[in-house]
Amino acid sequence: MREFLEVSGRASAALLEAIALVWMGKKAVELVTRTNFDRELMTEDNPAAGFTLAGFYLGLFVALSGLLAGPARDLWTDLLYGAAHGAAAIACLIASAAIWRPIVQVDFRKDIVKGRNTGAGIVAAAALAATGLIYRGALSGQSDNAASVAVFFALGEGSLMLAIVLYEWTTPYDVYGEIGSRGNVAAAAGCAGAILASGLIIGNAVEGQLTTWTASILDSLLYMLPVLGLPLVRLLVVNGLLMGLGNVNREISEERNAAAGMVEGAAYVGVAVFALQLL
Repeated sequence: MREFLEVSGRASAALLEAIALVWMGKKAVELVTRTNFDRELMTEDNPAAGFTLAGFYLGLFVALSGLLAGPARDLWTDLLYGAAHGAAAIACLIASAAIWRPIVQVDFRKDIVKGRNTGAGIVAAAALAATGLIYRGALSGQSDNAASVAVFFALGEGSLMLAIVLYEWTTPYDVYGEIGSRGNVAAAAGCAGAILASGLIIGNAVEGQLTTWTASILDSLLYMLPVLGLPLVRLLVVNGLLMGLGNVNREISEERNAAAGMVEGAAYVGVAVFALQLL
């Protein structure tokens, strides 16, 4: 009973701190973007802003969950590490948006705030959540090694950017034109699934104890290789099985079939989760 109460108390303190950090993260995002999210969500009923903020919340909660994999410390030390990594995770999520925004061609003020582009919000949410997964992996078991967290987060985030470029390059239609210019939610759902799947794989790849820099980096790159197989999911799994030998590309780009986009996105995430259990 005593052990249960101690664990519950530490968990409750960590959760309360995480909630406080997420609230501070929201304020930081509002300051950087000059956006009042309360107004966008409650007054303007802006779904794009809602998806984006939800992705930020999810990404930050997931990022901070990496602290739970570290060694047991006293409560005040845990809270101190939580505050430090919470601030770092907020900064990384905001900085990552500046990196992937020109790649996915989503402008926050034009497409999300003014344009209310739901597809753009879905993709932004996926990219933020994927960034949280990568930070969690880099942080897991390494919270006392700031250099390791920084290096493996940078490695993972750079790999995520390459994965996003790979998705565009291997997709027959103009993914980001469909999402940004035409507000195609079907294309956004498929793209978001691919980004989340990449985040799952890459986050898992950068996780683990640091041995030597060379060996650990090479191991991480090796475990990222399944990302290269994600384009085959559309060809073999979605087109071949889940869509009944249908043409998912036509359904998404021409018919704007949101159901087809959600099936494609779910297939990417499902295959990624399955692959993680095999590695």
